[in-house]
Amino acid sequence: MEQAQDVHLEEVFWRSPQHVQMMGGFLHSNNILFYFAESPFFDATSNNASLAIQANYNEAFRHFLETRDVFEGRLKTMQGLEFMVAYDPLQAAAQSDTQFAHEPSNIWIIRKQMRQKRPGMEDDVVVLSTFYIVGDSVYMAPAVSSVIGNRILSAVTSLTKLMNVASPLPIFTPSYGHTYMPPGPKAADAPHAAASQQTQQSKESTPMPDSQATVKASLSTANVKDTSYQDTRNLMEAMNLLSRYGDEYMDETPLTGEPGSFILSKATETAGTSRRSGGSKAMHAPAVPRRLGTPAVTDMATPSRGGE
Repeated sequence: MEQAQDVHLEEVFWRSPQHVQMMGGFLHSNNILFYFAESPFFDATSNNASLAIQANYNEAFRHFLETRDVFEGRLKTMQGLEFMVAYDPLQAAAQSDTQFAHEPSNIWIIRKQMRQKRPGMEDDVVVLSTFYIVGDSVYMAPAVSSVIGNRILSAVTSLTKLMNVASPLPIFTPSYGHTYMPPGPKAADAPHAAASQQTQQSKESTPMPDSQATVKASLSTANVKDTSYQDTRNLMEAMNLLSRYGDEYMDETPLTGEPGSFILSKATETAGTSRRSGGSKAMHAPAVPRRLGTPAVTDMATPSRGGE
């Protein structure tokens, strides 16, 4: 029940200008706890409330209400729930330290804590809640768990919205792979694209019959639908041509090496040498039959004449 009340009090603030006017018109060190006691953040079962009631009905305890130092000193001798001022801007400004050499702020910090007495040892103090007063407005500082939980919830909500928006965006094409936005023209093609866009705009501004406009709209829709199919088909044709003609060359002498330092392969040079040697033999081959054919005809004709 107490945790549910604390969570509820984190979302509200309290202020009472009437109580400020009754306490002298401004808040100071000696009346800040009594002003906080009028807020809904105060616990009536705390030692602050019991000590104030005793001082109102018992003259021996009346001096505990004169100053805050005496009041808090009496609270430290008691055991149980208490409210103590953790930061006093007036005392901080009155110190001689140079880091407080400025006008006092109007922010007070009050802690709700449980004090346990231990014989022969210091008191065990457990801080339950923290409150701060800005001007005359009282706020409850949120717990660390609440702050972290709200931040995590905000981050998860933003990521969920991002996933819902980004899930239909991915596009896959063989040339670009997975992309979230349609590929645009390159920087080098920007002037050409701008010129084509202007031309397209000029064409679109020209009035045309309804039949031509309908045909143009249908063609543009068909082109958009067939884009993925054409990309897939082009990829398959490229892979097929690579597997069939990947080892062939456009020129007779394939070159090896890097651009600027090409080298002829030895296999090509050997093939060229054999081709040249074969060509020289072919050039001298017709002369041999001519030289052998003439004596053969002469030898066969001479004996036949002698016989006659």
